[in-house]
Amino acid sequence: MLKKLIAAFALLGATAATAQPLEIKVGAAYATDHAAAFIGVERGIFAKHGLDAKIVMYQTGVEMINGLIANAQDVNIMGSIPFLAGVSRGQPIVLIGHLHGDALSMSYSQNNAIITTPQGGVRKDDLQTLRGKKIGLARGTGAEGYLLGILAQAGLKDSDMTLVNIRPADTPTALRQGDVHAVAAWEPWATVTALRTPGAVEVIRGNCDSCYDPGSILTTRATIAQKPEQLRRFMAAFAEAHQWLRLNYDAAAEINMRWITGIDMDVMKVAIRNSLYDLRVTKNTLDGYDTKTIPALVADKRMARSLPAASVVDAQFYKHVEATAPQFFSDLKPVPADRRL
Repeated sequence: MLKKLIAAFALLGATAATAQPLEIKVGAAYATDHAAAFIGVERGIFAKHGLDAKIVMYQTGVEMINGLIANAQDVNIMGSIPFLAGVSRGQPIVLIGHLHGDALSMSYSQNNAIITTPQGGVRKDDLQTLRGKKIGLARGTGAEGYLLGILAQAGLKDSDMTLVNIRPADTPTALRQGDVHAVAAWEPWATVTALRTPGAVEVIRGNCDSCYDPGSILTTRATIAQKPEQLRRFMAAFAEAHQWLRLNYDAAAEINMRWITGIDMDVMKVAIRNSLYDLRVTKNTLDGYDTKTIPALVADKRMARSLPAASVVDAQFYKHVEATAPQFFSDLKPVPADRRL
């Protein structure tokens, strides 16, 4: 009898140890398309997957990269431009999934837009009217990558205009006050500017064939080696949160409101729909970076050197989720067999 009791208590102890949530810290920013992280916390999805998740907030991806390198967090969700610029300079960062993007395409830019006013002298769908103007944007971010891609597509260069570095949250004010003639911004700031600037005109949204700037889920090589179980659980939880977001845009907008202050609900409900929430990593990831993003960044010296995307992409955690929890992708169009990794 005593042996049975000892065995029973040992089993209970093992079960409790297994049930102990693993801590993970996630770097995020005040961007609409970071919603899945906030959803994961508020709806208990991270907890369901055995994680004690803490969100560490940043203003820009550049600051977030510094936090990841300094071990202030285990995972970042952010744009591709600071990530690729960093790895070209030797930072030990690896992409393990997408924050947002289109798994079926090598072009992605729909979460960015260029906004102007009638006083700015820039006309809708006429990119040539950007020539000679002041364009406000956060330098070194996806907004800059988008603008440069759009300019190249129109046969223009950044030297044809003046680029003014402004914080994302300041873009609406800069345009309203006439400090710049137009702004390039990601969400929610593109929609905030469009809906809260009198007479605002959306010059162009997305529509950049030469642009490939999906959101990225990043970690370090050390974290991959030291915390593989946390990363497997995180990716499964993030996939579930993504799916909930895709099925509940308005409710997701309400959750965002508690994390991204100063944004009205009508704006958030529009902005949250301007990204594709798909974390899948495919051959389009590698080819999009190799043929579009990396050559463009090297050409304008934002990357110190070229490198193959496969050297900084590790799809093992996404593949684990796809194999063990395919239901979280059931509402998405399947990836053709010849584009799967």
